[in-house]
Amino acid sequence: MAIISVTPREALLDQPMTLEVSGVRAGSRVQVRVRNHTLRAEASATYVADDNGTVHVATQAPIEGDYEGIDAGGLFWSARFDSGADAATMIAALSSLDPVTYTATVIVDGVETARLDFSRALLHPRTVRTPIRDGRLRGTLFAAEGAAHSPAVVVLGGSDGGDLYTWVAALLAAHGFTALSLAYFGSDDLPKSLIEIPVEYFVEAVNWLEARPEAGEVGVLGFSRGAEAALLTGATCPEVRAVVALVPGTLTGGGVSGSDFTAMAKPAWTLEGAPLPLLPPPWDPVSMKEAQEAFSTGKPLAARAGILRALEAAGDRVNDVAIRVERTRGAILLMSGEDDQLWPSTRFAEIAEQRLTAANFPHEHRHYSNAGHFACLPPNLPAATATARHPVVPMLFAFGGTPRGNAAAAADLWPRIVTFLRKHLTRT
Repeated sequence: MAIISVTPREALLDQPMTLEVSGVRAGSRVQVRVRNHTLRAEASATYVADDNGTVHVATQAPIEGDYEGIDAGGLFWSARFDSGADAATMIAALSSLDPVTYTATVIVDGVETARLDFSRALLHPRTVRTPIRDGRLRGTLFAAEGAAHSPAVVVLGGSDGGDLYTWVAALLAAHGFTALSLAYFGSDDLPKSLIEIPVEYFVEAVNWLEARPEAGEVGVLGFSRGAEAALLTGATCPEVRAVVALVPGTLTGGGVSGSDFTAMAKPAWTLEGAPLPLLPPPWDPVSMKEAQEAFSTGKPLAARAGILRALEAAGDRVNDVAIRVERTRGAILLMSGEDDQLWPSTRFAEIAEQRLTAANFPHEHRHYSNAGHFACLPPNLPAATATARHPVVPMLFAFGGTPRGNAAAAADLWPRIVTFLRKHLTRT
């Protein structure tokens, strides 16, 4: 009788995991299906049992299936979303912080022989979760029980708004950080749109977190437009000791407000009450035609090409809207996807790099081939994230990357983020 096991049996989502099947006939064809119930995605692969009647997913390549080669996590990252599910619904589902539940099924020579239900946690059992409504700050604080002066991080989501990256903050807390998942628009009584958000709001959050007994040195981690905010905060607030900017905007961009595309001509950010200058507008006639076609037909829009044209046309004027990253007191880690189709995150990161290099500022830029906009997420998630419907802008967007490229980037990046933050936020 076939037996299926998962190792480790209980773990956090970001920890490596693998499957093993035993008790089958040597040489038999063994199909393993893994259903991710929480995220509505599924992967399968077929292996040949070894001489002991065992399949070790960590050391055997499938003969067919949703991924190729030897990869312990292949059945997790190669999962394909169901119709109606995508990267945006995935992030929303994870924000609930409920365990991610799976069913693994074994089919030997066409007959189902074993099934195993298991889960992966987003919240460590000793992590304390505290909703925050303090002054104008809105978010969720995560810290280990009894934490004192732990390295601390403000976590910022992107143009999806709300407080959707609680799960990233929770995973960081499981690694010993005190983490504040901070909403800055589209939630509670905060502004409804990403328009004229004061940089001082993020500075206030850094100072608030630094004053907490759980927290020590403070850094900021942001995704996409949140990475833009993180870099602005680092350049403005001397208390920031580390900035992690994932698929970042490194120029100050325009607003986001649902189907109101005129918001792009309004500033996303203000500083000392004044609007910050805007990224050169990407909406040349070609881009406008592409956007209108995508909006009317439901085809995914790849905004990358139009933005690259705008940067080329702007020339040296790009420096007028570049974030003054060299003013940051803390360390900077940039990450980009070379196949990011939403916007050219690698080109953006290179603009920041040029400023940092000119100022002899130590920094790191991790850029990944075949990686798209969602390659910056923690590992073991479905990586078929090339397109998704934006939760704020009512359109389908192209985000780029191949499943393997996205998964490889995530697996390499996440431990680097943890190490980087621990190094620069731990008091000696």
